[in-house]
Amino acid sequence: MEPERPLTAASSGAPRVSGYDRASFEDGELAWGTDVVHPADRETAWAAIEEAVEANESYDVTYRIVTAAEETRWVRDRGEGLADGTLSGYVEDVTRLKQREERLAAELDETFERVSDAFFALDDEWRFTYVNERAAALLGRDVDELHGADVWTEFADADAFRREYERAMATQERVSFTSYYEPLDAHFEVSAYPSETGLSVYFRDVSERIERERRLECHEAIVETVWDGVYAVDENEEFTLVNEAYCDLLGVEREEVLGKSAAAVVGDGVAGAARRFTEEMRAGEREEATISFAIERGDGETRQVEVRFGPFVDGGRVGVLRDVTERRQRRRQLRRQRERLRGLVELYDVASDVSNAAVEQTTRAAIEERVANGLCGGPYASAWVGRSTGTDVTRVATAGSGDAPDADDSLVRTALEEGRVVTTTGPGADGTGRASARSDGGDGTSAGAVPISYEGGTYGVLVVLADRPDAFGTAERTVLERLGQTVGHAFAALDRRAALVSDQVVQVEFRSRESADLGVQSDAGRFRFERTVTTGDGEYVHYVRVHGLGRADALAAFADAPGYDGARVVEDEDGVLVEARTADAPITAAVTGHGGRLRTVRFGTDGVRLTAEFPQGVDLRTATESIREVLPDAELVAQRSMSRDDTDAPRADVLGRLTERQRAAFEAAYYGGYFEWPRDSTAEELAGAMGVTAPTFHQHLREAERKLLGGYVE
Repeated sequence: MEPERPLTAASSGAPRVSGYDRASFEDGELAWGTDVVHPADRETAWAAIEEAVEANESYDVTYRIVTAAEETRWVRDRGEGLADGTLSGYVEDVTRLKQREERLAAELDETFERVSDAFFALDDEWRFTYVNERAAALLGRDVDELHGADVWTEFADADAFRREYERAMATQERVSFTSYYEPLDAHFEVSAYPSETGLSVYFRDVSERIERERRLECHEAIVETVWDGVYAVDENEEFTLVNEAYCDLLGVEREEVLGKSAAAVVGDGVAGAARRFTEEMRAGEREEATISFAIERGDGETRQVEVRFGPFVDGGRVGVLRDVTERRQRRRQLRRQRERLRGLVELYDVASDVSNAAVEQTTRAAIEERVANGLCGGPYASAWVGRSTGTDVTRVATAGSGDAPDADDSLVRTALEEGRVVTTTGPGADGTGRASARSDGGDGTSAGAVPISYEGGTYGVLVVLADRPDAFGTAERTVLERLGQTVGHAFAALDRRAALVSDQVVQVEFRSRESADLGVQSDAGRFRFERTVTTGDGEYVHYVRVHGLGRADALAAFADAPGYDGARVVEDEDGVLVEARTADAPITAAVTGHGGRLRTVRFGTDGVRLTAEFPQGVDLRTATESIREVLPDAELVAQRSMSRDDTDAPRADVLGRLTERQRAAFEAAYYGGYFEWPRDSTAEELAGAMGVTAPTFHQHLREAERKLLGGYVE
């Protein structure tokens, strides 16, 4: 390694530090070590660099340079040797810091000049020949006590000092060193001058300086290890200190910031506000200052930052720059979540009010109007309800204004075809929500389509438009789904009520070769469904009169069917009456979902025939489509209007007083032969079929009997 070697690459900061352009170095016109480094420092600077590189260590050397303008400047040179023998490093202008150090050193020298250094003299046998008062005080001894004494006897633990003194005497050259003396817990700076007759030693206690240097080194290490950006600017608003975190946050190199004005780095607005706040803190008008702003990094990325700062006593300020981009994003996310939760609570309240109001209405049109108006007055800008026949939809009730999807929109068609809530935007829209080709409702809005259905029957669709793009999360869709089921239940209740009070029914007969989905496992026989009792939770108890089969075969037709949980024979007069419980009755649900009643199922050589009765006014086309969802090849072979038999026309005004559980208990008891004597079924058997305890069954039955008797007595 030679000091006159040329620079192969120089950064854009070279002209600012040395005054020479980069090309002068890279072309070999100038050599840093011989043309720029100050002549007085060339040998010592290069020796320090060479020593560090040979030891495979990084170097850190401070020396003077002569600029192109013939100015003497101080620089700090840090780097390392590479495998190919070249050096890689960077040079930082530390003139201002050095000037401060020199001013401080001058002040200290002036102070120490007024105070005599500690001094003692030793002869060639290491005996004290002179000790001044200052030396005696620092060593904690009396002058007379030390005079003539052997230095190594009096200070036997001073091994480091002894080595240096002996070296000075052996080489007859001055030695200067700083060492710690443990017995006195002090650091001493020593200069020893040898002669043929002895040694003259000048020393001073530098413990405070060493401690101060250690604190400065510690502070520098802390500043460099802090994750946040730390900086300092002087009274001229120029950067004098920045740590690596500050440079990383701005996406720049350290030399691109040091010496630059604050306005050039962070902008006039931020720098001006910081200067104004700093003056207010100096005047005691504020205790602290924080500024938030956006910065554009060197790579073009924009980050949100927050800086807290305070003034130096002698001018300038120091501050901490923190990246708050993620924190602000989390705050925005939490704010959006709070807004969604408020919207969800509002939707719960509105859905509850609409559900209660829908159940109280006496006509389907009134329910539809109440639902549309209730939702429009709550979390949605507009809402409409449509009646469906297959995938054809007719809008019957509309409230609010807005670009809600039309009846022929794919959003509406998908909701009806797939029987689920479909939305255009919002969380979970990746297959569980989104189905429409429309990106949203327009202008940051979103839309949803909710099928109105109950127990297999689809009555229509509810369409809503929200004025925010994320209105339909998983929770919102769940609420809307339950609302659609509640409204569907209200429509089904109206159909059942109409069936109870109507004297006329429509009897339809279907033929199908697909008998597996009927639930009954049989190749022959006629199955007359006397009564289907809904016990709640989607479960049914069928009372079926079987003709053409014996007791064992009739029971096996249900016991062997996978959809039935249990079956028993109630009686075997006039056919076999079987009680069968099921939680999977698709054909029953398809019929009862439209207010109808499954009457008979007959098996023969040409397939299976089933007969059902529906109240007048029911849309048979929709009911037929529901049946074909269970039996795809079902063919309508007969349709007739007929009067309801007296035995099949219970008093609607009386039965209407019963709850669903009370009516289920009463019908199970009646058709299960509980009122016969001797009884065909016990209370325990009927309770088991309903999935309740015997005391609960008795409670429902007694209350039903009280209401029914009251209807005839009152």
